This record gives sequence, structure tokens and C-alpha cells, in this order.
Amino acid sequence: MAKQLIGIGSSANDGTGDNLRVGADKVNDNFNEIYSTIGDGTTLTSGSFITTTSTSVLTNKSIDLTDNTVTGTLAELNTAVSDATLVSTTGSETLTNKTINGPDNTITNIVNANLSGSAAISNANLANSSISIGGVSLNLGDTDATPAFNLSDATDYPTSSLSGTITNAQLDGSIANSKLSNNSISIIADDSSAQSVALGGSILFTGGSGITTSISGNEISFVTDGSIVTETSTDTLTNKTINGPDNTLTNIANGSLANSAVTLGGTSVSLGATAASASNFNITGTSSLSGTGTVDTTGSGNKLRFDFANVGSLPAAATYEGMFAYDIGGNNPYVADAGGWVKLISENSSIADISNVGSIASISNGQVLVWNSSAGRFDPGNQGSGFSAGTDLDQAGFDIQDIGYISHRSPDATVTQTLTVTVASKTSEHTAFGDGSSNGYLIDGHEGAHAELSRGTYKFDQADSSNSGHPLRFYYDEGKNRIMSTGVTTSGTPGSSGAHTTITISDDTPTPLFYQCTAHGQMGGRVNIMGGKRARLNITTDKSNAGDGTTVGFTILADRTVDDVLVFVDGICLVPTDDYTISGTTLTFVAAPVASAEIVIRYLG
Repeated sequence: MAKQLIGIGSSANDGTGDNLRVGADKVNDNFNEIYSTIGDGTTLTSGSFITTTSTSVLTNKSIDLTDNTVTGTLAELNTAVSDATLVSTTGSETLTNKTINGPDNTITNIVNANLSGSAAISNANLANSSISIGGVSLNLGDTDATPAFNLSDATDYPTSSLSGTITNAQLDGSIANSKLSNNSISIIADDSSAQSVALGGSILFTGGSGITTSISGNEISFVTDGSIVTETSTDTLTNKTINGPDNTLTNIANGSLANSAVTLGGTSVSLGATAASASNFNITGTSSLSGTGTVDTTGSGNKLRFDFANVGSLPAAATYEGMFAYDIGGNNPYVADAGGWVKLISENSSIADISNVGSIASISNGQVLVWNSSAGRFDPGNQGSGFSAGTDLDQAGFDIQDIGYISHRSPDATVTQTLTVTVASKTSEHTAFGDGSSNGYLIDGHEGAHAELSRGTYKFDQADSSNSGHPLRFYYDEGKNRIMSTGVTTSGTPGSSGAHTTITISDDTPTPLFYQCTAHGQMGGRVNIMGGKRARLNITTDKSNAGDGTTVGFTILADRTVDDVLVFVDGICLVPTDDYTISGTTLTFVAAPVASAEIVIRYLG
């Protein structure tokens, strides 16, 4: 088992350590394991273990010298080793019955005095006492002044070591070619082929067809007959090939030629003849055609270039009437007329290039081309009266009402549409002109703008200083009876940097809404939510009123009629007009509800 530790807790007397019984049990377990290992479980066995300072006799133990160090003198070690004596590297000992392997050892400084017995080692005591060289054997210590060496197997024996002269008498018969360093000659032809001829062999000179050979003294002659053509002979050649670049042939008739004509395009012309015309002719590169002939290119894929560096490079128009040309410098096309080159209209042309358009050099921003009947052309001029953006008239002259802001937004909440809010004195443009505050909101410059908003996030920015004291909020009704706060966040103080009211619109946002100032009446306008929920029972839990049997008048929200409220008394829905009437902010019952009767008023959108 692993050693068991007693838990002492995190701090003194914290109650997290082992109790006395558990601790004592761990101590007993640890000692039981020790006594069982080095004893009989109850008593420790004497001599069963050793210490670093104890004196003990080891039995049946192996000591790994790699991991341990054995110390002591050589004499002590010899005493410890009972069956042998150890030899040191520096001591003086006499070896007995030892074999020294020569290849593995070096014996130095042995003199005769070191040898026991005789003063010298006799040949007889050596394993090899003689040497043999070239058939001559000598005992060690012998001398032979004139050894008769056999050199039959000797190699690289220098000839300089030989003395005297080799005479014929010394040769047995003759010297064979194989005994010579060079025993043949090599004959090489012009085609690099070679033939070796042994010394004593023969070489035959043969002339071949039309050539005979002869030898006179040390000269060999080659004689030709009439079948051989020379530079000076007159001969008729048969079945010969003459290389034109290396030879000159004259007075050869067309009939003697393999090809006596050339073909240009689709027209064949005999050598020496003249063709007045050629069909299907292909002209490329910088070739030129002259004369009064006609070039007929009715086939497809024809390519002809007519580009010139500039207008000044064009040829005389009268000479090339009808010719097309392109001015590379000005990027303009031209056609030749008897009276000169006429520029063609292209995508690179200016409207001023049209002949019935006057000079536009001084045309200004906002001007248009106006017909000048006296000059018979269009000249730059101001546009006439008509529809003007920003007015209250349409193109037919009828009154329209400005729409302040229309927006169609994606439902991506990460995209915010910013609407700039300012405050200014109302004009007749404001939908609530003459009502409420004399000041009104402008949304992106539009007074009391009617906003059509779809799903998305809209920030009504009130950082402009004119917004000071005019916090903008959203309400279910124009009279600000109930604020709409779902999806609405505000930040900062109106009129200061960063101030805004932001609304996030979803399909659950009620419509319509009204943006108004919390401190002043009728400053804002209406907000229609495209796809929003139509407002129904905006206030459904008004239970603040109770009957007392005598009271008939109760206060309600402003701007309400009997047609947009439901009235319940003890759960019974009353009939508008017959059971109650509304005037301003007062709802009046025809008969006073009984004492403790529950009165619930629900406001319709």
C-alpha cells in the first residue's frame, strides 16, 4: 500500500483534519506494513537490513560496479579475492602461466639481459628462422654476395638495373612480336575507320572502279580511265545530283525544270510570263497596291488597317475620296470627301461635333441646349419654367402635401438609420401649426414630418443645440397620454453632443405612433409602422375607479370619444351614448354605478 498521511486540516482547529481514530488507524497501517516487510509482522528481523555505517556480511548479493564504487588497496583487494591475485598497472609482479597476444600488446626495450637462459635466442627457437627471395633461401644471419634470383615473376623491374649488352647469343631464336612494346601499325581512313596491321604483315592499295594502282621503287601511282570525271574533262552525267548553292547552271529551258510556274493566290503564272490580275491574293505586312485596278475582298475575315498618327498624316482627301481613316492621336474616325476629310461621330465625340449644335465652350452648370431658330441650331441656355423640386405643386400644377420621410429598412439591427432632429418656429408647413407649442420638430429639415418606417433601427439625433429643453419620445396617442417605451433607448441631454432617442422597430411594434416633446405639446408628427401591429386595446387595466351609488362623472384620457373606449361595470359592457357620454376628459354615466361596483375602462386605438 502507499504511505498514508494524517490530514491535519488547513489551519489549527478548523475542523477539516482527520479525527484521532482515523489518524491512529493510518499510523497503525503504516507500521504494520513496515514490520511485515522487514520482520514477521510483530518483531523486526535482526540483520535483515543494513545502514550506511553498519558492518555487515552480504550473502547472495550482486553489486553493480556501474552504479557503485569499490575502494581499498591492491593488497586489500587481493585479500578479498581468495582464488586469485590482482596485478596493478604500476606494480612489479612476476607473471606465471600467462599468454601475451602480440597483436593486442606491445613489448618494448627487451635486451638479451631480459632473456632467461642463453644470451641470445637461437634460430631453432624461432617459428621462422629463414627467408626466401627469388628462389634464394637464406638463414637469418647468413650472407650471399651473388644470389641467383629468378626474375620470371618480377614486375616493374627497372631496365637501368641491367648491365652489359644483350647479344644474339643470349636470345633463344628470334624475338616474337608479342615480346615487343609496339608490334603493329594502325591505318586510319578519312571516315575515321581504322585497321591494325601486325609487323611483318602486308598492306594492299586498290583503286576501285576506274582507278588502277602501280608501285615503282618507293612510289605508289593511281591512274584513272575514261569513267572518272575531272575538272578539265568533258563528260555526260547520268543520274547525278548537283547542289545548286555550290554550282552554277546556265541556259536551262523551262521545259527542263520540274516546276516551271508559280501560283499567286488562285492564279498560276509561268516563269517569264505576266499576269494582269490575281485572285484570292493575301497581302500582309507593309505591302502596297498601286494602279487603277479593283481590289475585290468579298470573302470573310478580311483585315485592312487605315490608322494614321494624326490628322496631318492623312493623304489628300480628293485623291482618296470615300476612303476611311482613323486618327490615333485624337481617337477620331474620318471619311474622305472631295472637299476634305469629314470627322465621324463616335462614343469619343463631343456634342459640339454635331453641325447644328453651337459652341459649348462657355456652357455653365445647370444649362441645357435650347433651340435657336434664328441661327438654326441648338445653343447653351437656361432651362424654362416648369416643375421645381421642393415646392407644393406637382407637374400638373396641383397642390400636394410634402412627405417628410419615407424609409424601407432591412431588419438588420446592426444597421442604424440616423434622422437629424432640429427645433424651429412652426410655419404653415407643420401639421400642427396653430396648435400646442409655437415650436416644432424638423426631421431631416422637414417640419412635423410624417414618417413611414419599416423594420430596422432608427436614431433620432438631438445633438443640435436647438433641441435643448425638448426631449423627444414616442407615444401611443398624439395627446401623450401613454408613452411607448418598448424598443426605445435614450442617451445624453438634448442639445448636447451624442444626445439621441433610438427606436428599434419589429413586426410587433404597434402603429401608429407619435413622436412628441415631453415638455411641450404638438411639436412632432405621426409615425406609421409598415407591417406593424394595429393598435387595439392600448390601455386594458384601468380599474382605478369604483362606484359609490351617487357619482356619475369620472376622469379619462383626453381626445377620446364614445367610439374608441369600452366601459365595463361589474363585467357588463355598457352601451355608448345610451349608458354613458364623453366630453373632453370626463366620462358621464346616465345612472350612477352602485356602491363598490368595479369600473373598467378600455381604450381602443
